[in-house]
Amino acid sequence: MRFPTTLTFLASVTLMHAQGKERTFKTDSGTVVLHYFTDGKVSTKVWTHGPDYRVEGRSWAFDHSGKVLVEWHTRTYAGHSSMDRTYHPNGAVNKVEVSTAPDGGIQWYRGTYTFDDQGKQTGFMEQGHDNDGLIPSPGVRVMMKPEVTVPFKQEEVREQHMFVNEIFVVNSTKWACVLTAKATDPSPGLTGGTFTLRPGDTLRVGMYSKGEVFPPPAKHVTLLAQRPNGKGRKRSPMELVLLQQKQASPEHRKYFYHALPEGTRLKIAP
Repeated sequence: MRFPTTLTFLASVTLMHAQGKERTFKTDSGTVVLHYFTDGKVSTKVWTHGPDYRVEGRSWAFDHSGKVLVEWHTRTYAGHSSMDRTYHPNGAVNKVEVSTAPDGGIQWYRGTYTFDDQGKQTGFMEQGHDNDGLIPSPGVRVMMKPEVTVPFKQEEVREQHMFVNEIFVVNSTKWACVLTAKATDPSPGLTGGTFTLRPGDTLRVGMYSKGEVFPPPAKHVTLLAQRPNGKGRKRSPMELVLLQQKQASPEHRKYFYHALPEGTRLKIAP
């Protein structure tokens, strides 16, 4: 009665070996996961870094000669961007599925690449929506990318990076400040509302994401700062000036508005 069980076990071991091995390395710059062809060459590589709530990285799929078949930026914040893979028995990549979408935006993209066990592309399909409309356009059905005579290049992979914009307000006066924020297109990341800031307080108003651009906050939120007076009396206006823009990363910018006494005139900082 052990014979069938033994055959099943041997078949499982053979399949695992045929699909190549996978190893994980911890480095100073992040985690690297390598999947191999059965002869030991690298088939795919995944590099990630950052805390659990804000992981980003990059993924690659290679043919047997080491040529890049697909390369994709990944992240787990401001929406998502991911790359999933399946493999042929020889360890070569069989199917690559890429996807990306912002947090609360209209842009999204999903593409599927298929390859034979020698790394030749056998199919491609895509769906999505960018600032110009649907991908592919209505009436167009893409089943296969046109054959090219030049080596596959990264710029041929359609990828849209989501740029993250964060808005902050600093109360730079000696009085309390009542801030009203009204989002143009409310989203989970930028809901708007009314807030009270004590002198010296910094409030994170929210964030929004857009593809490949850093649109100014004025297009996405209206801010009004006022100084509260006694009960039943009108609030006095405050100046609200954008004084700082900090580039936290190539895809992440922070905007700092400062509430100032009425009549203050300052230039916007670069």
